Parts: sequence; structure tokens; C-alpha cells
Amino acid sequence: MTGEHSQITIVGLGPGDPESRTIGVQRALDIARRIILRTRIHPGIDDLESDPRVSDCDDLYEIASGFDELYPAIADRVLDAARRYGHVVFAVPGHPRFGERVIPFIEVRGRLLEITVTVLDAVSFVDASVAALKVDPVIEGLQVADAEYLAATLDQNPFAAGLRGIDPARPLLVAQVYNETLSAAVKIALSRIYPEDHAVTLVHAAGFSHEEIAPCVPLHLLDRQTIDHLTSLWVPPLPVLDAVRVAETLVGVVARLRSPAGCPWDRAQTHASLRNAVLEEAYEVVDAIDLNDDDGLAEELGDLLLLITMHAQLAEEEDLFRIEDIYEGITRKLIRRHPHVFGDVVAATPSAVIATWEGVKENERKARGNSESDVNPVDRLPRPMPATRKAIEVLAPRAVLRAPDDTAAGDKVLAAVRALIDEGIDPERALESSLREFVAARSNGRTPRKERSPFAMVEKGSA
Repeated sequence: MTGEHSQITIVGLGPGDPESRTIGVQRALDIARRIILRTRIHPGIDDLESDPRVSDCDDLYEIASGFDELYPAIADRVLDAARRYGHVVFAVPGHPRFGERVIPFIEVRGRLLEITVTVLDAVSFVDASVAALKVDPVIEGLQVADAEYLAATLDQNPFAAGLRGIDPARPLLVAQVYNETLSAAVKIALSRIYPEDHAVTLVHAAGFSHEEIAPCVPLHLLDRQTIDHLTSLWVPPLPVLDAVRVAETLVGVVARLRSPAGCPWDRAQTHASLRNAVLEEAYEVVDAIDLNDDDGLAEELGDLLLLITMHAQLAEEEDLFRIEDIYEGITRKLIRRHPHVFGDVVAATPSAVIATWEGVKENERKARGNSESDVNPVDRLPRPMPATRKAIEVLAPRAVLRAPDDTAAGDKVLAAVRALIDEGIDPERALESSLREFVAARSNGRTPRKERSPFAMVEKGSA
């Protein structure tokens, strides 16, 4: 039979109870010439078990090496049957649009083979679960996640940050927690943002079993519970102030501190009043790094993050920008400046990466009407940066400099600083002024004034 006369009707058998099948699904089953079950491992199909029209795909589960091989194989079987018999019904547990990865394969290949594919709605595990739990998924902002997806994020550790996308202040329903191995992986994935003693609930055969809801257990005991192929996991929301392991809660706390009913001290702050705190906390971060203090580093990064969030809140109150603009700006910049990671540019060595980065930055400057030759390198550094650090960044960019073996080198610098102070001169301003003149002279091909020994020393050292 040619493809143009072939049809596939995909139906969902609901969560289990045959009484939950829709009229449309039942009618499709009644008039079908051939019915292919994705699996017979599903309650409530007694009426189909001995039906001569019915076959299944359970044998493919036994021979497939993995899901990447299984789903296309099931799709091919259904498509071949449609071409052979003209019209087949493919029946899956639950709803065809909820966690059924084989459906897209059938639809895409069906279009290529000119086979008509129709998908009928059905009762899903979500419908049955929220009914058993007596919750309103819309009002409560239900999130739905797939257990295999959560488990897969573990394979990308320690680079899995940001992949889960779960808000612990909203309820979560995890689908297809079908064995103990998977439940263990889900536990580990969720423990990144939920406390280990957070009470969770297993939902068994919702819509079919009379004992659908298991007793609550702490998250850390999830993998010690009875699990089967009809198990889902209900994770109730944390109180907002207990959802402390996600950025949204910090943003909300800062907004509350700044609100009319918030903290008088926080309400009194401005960008200018927080300026020195930003510098201080940045130095605290550097201090923790230098001391190899991991716990201290986590704490100091938190203090710095608080200030970033506070500045974003202040800006939003003034209708200048929002924290989402900060996220967008830095994310777009990272993507733009890493075309060797997110694009088709090749940069296989650190030096090639630096060249690529600088090339992108130069294009950005030109787009803003600036160019490399128009700006003194000193002016591209933050104005409050100490002059000594500016000199290092200009004269030895990205260099890793060692600590001196004794105080002799430092004594020379200290003596020069003391001499300037004795003359009533600010050493910071003096150094930046000389650095600026030196860079300008060198960029113009001029030799810096010989009477200034620091210039001569720099020239000698850079030869």
C-alpha cells in the first residue's frame, strides 16, 4: 500500500484506569484494523490483551542498546505497519504529548513518507497526579520535570550548573521515576537546591491505584523507597525564605529590604554610598583566594553578590535597568567573545583564545565609534584601580608575577613612595601620570624622556 493512503492515529491510554479513556480514544481503538502498543506493561489494558488486532513493541526494549536506538526502532515499526495495513492505531500510556519521545520520530518520518499522523488527546499522568494530590497546578505554579533529564544532568557535573531550571519555591512533579537507580540520581540532582530533609512524596499509579499517595519521606531517603514504572515524585514547594539556594530568593530578599516596609538602613543606601563596600568586598574575595580559604571565598563571593543585587535593585527603582539586564548583558558578552565555543571559530590554544577575544573586543569598540588606536590603554582600565595595578596591566598584561625572595625590591618602591610623600606629591597620581606619558610616547614611536630613570628602567626591562 502506498504512503499517500496510509494513516497513523496515536492515542493515549490514560494513566491506567480504562474508564479514564476519552471517547475519541475509545472510538479509535474500537474501529482500528491494527493496534500497536508501545508496551503491555501498563495497568488497565485487559480489554486489549487478547485482542487479535493488538501487537506490541516490548521485544524492542529487550534488544535495543539504549533509548537512542529504541525510539527510532519503535517509530519504524509503526510506520512499516501503516504502509502495510493502511491505517494503524499506536497506543501509549498516559497522554501522547507527555514524555513520549517516540512521537516526534513518527511525526517527522511520517511527513517524509507522506503518511498522515493524527494525535488524539488523553488523560495524562499530570491530570491524575494533581487530582490524587488535590492541588491546582495553575494556581500553585506547578513545574514538571522528567526523571531521566534530571539524572542526565549529573553526567555533566561539575558543569551542570544552570541546567535544571527548577524553582524550589514552586511545586515540582517529576515524571517517570521508574527504578531505584533513577530515583537515586533524581535525589542527587534535587539535593543541589533542596535541603536533604525536605519531605517528598511518591505517587504510584495515579488514576488507577486506590493507594496512590505514599507517606512523605525525607529527600535523602528517596532511593530507599519502593519504585515501579508508574511512579512519579511530588516535591512540595519550600517557603520562599527557605529557598535559599537559588538566585531568585536573594533578589526577592533584597527587594523586600528596600521596600517601604523593609530595613531603614538598606532603604537609605545609594549607588554612591555602596561604592567603597564594593571595593572592600572585592578585596575580601582576593584575600580569601590568596589564603586558599574555600569557605571564606564562598562567603565573600556572597557578600559581593549581595552588593551586585543591591545595585540592581537601586537601578530598578530608578527605572534605569533591572537585574535581568545584567544577566543578559554578561551572558551575551560571554557568548559573543567565545565564538570558538559557541560558534564556528577555531581557537585550540590559550594564545589563540586571547587573540580571538581581543579581536571581538576591538570590533565592539569600533561599533561604539572607538578604536584601539584612539584610546590610551590606561583609559580602558577602571579609574579607581590602583596605579600600581594599572602599570602591571599595561606593561605585563596577563603575566603571572612572583613574590620577591627578599624585601630589596619592595624597599626600592617604598623609598620612592616616601620620597614623593616628603615632597608633598601623591604617589598614586604621580605613577599614573608617568605611566600615561610613557604609554603615549611608546605608541607614537617616541622615546620617553631619558631624564626620568623609571622610563629607562622600563625600556631596559622590556627589551
